[in-house]
Amino acid sequence: MGLIKGLIFDFDGLILDTEEPSYSAWAQIYTDHGVELDINNWAGGLGSSEAGFNPVAHLQGMLNHTVDEAMLRNTARISTDQAIHGLKPLPGILTTLITARQMGLKLAVASSSPRSWVAGHLKRLDLYHFFNYVVCMEDVPQVKPAPDLFLAALSGLGLNSPEAIVFEDSPNGITAARRADIFTVAIPNIVSNRLNTSHANLVLPRIDALPLSELLQNAETAEVPA
Repeated sequence: MGLIKGLIFDFDGLILDTEEPSYSAWAQIYTDHGVELDINNWAGGLGSSEAGFNPVAHLQGMLNHTVDEAMLRNTARISTDQAIHGLKPLPGILTTLITARQMGLKLAVASSSPRSWVAGHLKRLDLYHFFNYVVCMEDVPQVKPAPDLFLAALSGLGLNSPEAIVFEDSPNGITAARRADIFTVAIPNIVSNRLNTSHANLVLPRIDALPLSELLQNAETAEVPA
């Protein structure tokens, strides 16, 4: 095996398209209140947490009055869950996981979402068994764009940063991976392709756009600036 010994995957928007349904649900709530949810504002929390963007607080600021937070969150959750339920993994994910296993690579998920959410969907999709390690928001002091999740994933896999590749879709996730000094591949989705992902080492239209063996060679010969 070459230098690369492991792959680290984001979850939301990378393995499963949870981000478009969530954005659409909140965008509809904003529309119902006569205002517009700017994708660039939404990007503040994409791949991170509500510390980056709180849709309720932002909506209240736009309206200059309070709203029923519990009702809006429940509406958004129901709409999002209905849209996500039954969705399959994003294109190329399953093939990439199978190929990576055949190549003897270690695999991890590093997600800013709760473990119940990530593990629940991975098990529903019959993907959980592919991963040697899963690290989520409860497991680290800070979520993305801090590097903690990726540093924990490296530790869980027993690898150093030059031995791994990260797959991400969001600017916050890419920043986190780069802060961990890991070669980062951006796979923008229908939401994040409207945002700047150019700080990744490589941007691909889908995860299997390059054969995995070729991607590993690219990462092994690249210099990853701090």
